[in-house]
Amino acid sequence: MARVLEPLRPLVSLLLQAPDPVGIAAAAIDITAAGGTGPEVTALIANVVTDRRLVSYALIHASVLDEGGQLTKAAPLFLARAHAMVAMSVEDGWELVLTVPAFLKDSLATMSRDNGGPGLPLDTGRTIRLVAESARTHLVIAAPYLHPSLANALAPALATLLAAGGTATLISRALGWAAPDRSDANVEAVAVLREAAGEASGRLKVCSWDESGLGVHFKVVLADDQLAYVGSANLTPGGTEAHAEAGVLLRGKQVRSLSRWLRAVADELTRRSVG
Repeated sequence: MARVLEPLRPLVSLLLQAPDPVGIAAAAIDITAAGGTGPEVTALIANVVTDRRLVSYALIHASVLDEGGQLTKAAPLFLARAHAMVAMSVEDGWELVLTVPAFLKDSLATMSRDNGGPGLPLDTGRTIRLVAESARTHLVIAAPYLHPSLANALAPALATLLAAGGTATLISRALGWAAPDRSDANVEAVAVLREAAGEASGRLKVCSWDESGLGVHFKVVLADDQLAYVGSANLTPGGTEAHAEAGVLLRGKQVRSLSRWLRAVADELTRRSVG
């Protein structure tokens, strides 16, 4: 059975990049059942994953599409198997997320070709945006170092969430006037997010460690207690582009535990700021 399922793994890896992997896999099955086309299935998946350019390849590799991009006769069967694999993975799933600077691009290509296959690993910047865009009720953005450019990248998702009645929490450091080594970049990034929040800024909670030392050093973007990026990358161009960084995209109960911890940290930072 393992050999039968092996060709599906690249497709499953791509589906797991979607905010709702099980739902997208089921929708692909529905398209085939309704007499849909290969391009429709391809577009469905490509619109919700980060590695869009790999979708056609993964579908062909899984024998869902033929070389001409049309559905095969066995497409419903293979999509059903992929759906089952996604459902088994999503409960407590995780995926590798990397920032790969230019000098490591060839190393990544070799690793992916020899071991990871298409769709792995995920890119840090795209993954962070994907998590933010998936938030429907609550978003947490946490990092000791921020940058206005990354804040601008996340601003549309934040604005959409808050306008729909959701809430967001930002955890960082060195934002207060009395903070040692107050960070201009952090302050500017927060200003970008506050501006994006607009009239809903009351639903954006900003928490800062303003004492000596780093205080808070985790780097997390978390949506709805269900999906989270956790890694070494700060929300800066260095963290998402220039430096070698590693992290994971988490789903399932681990995210709920992490969310509870972040709430506790935010509450303590708030207490210390008003104490």
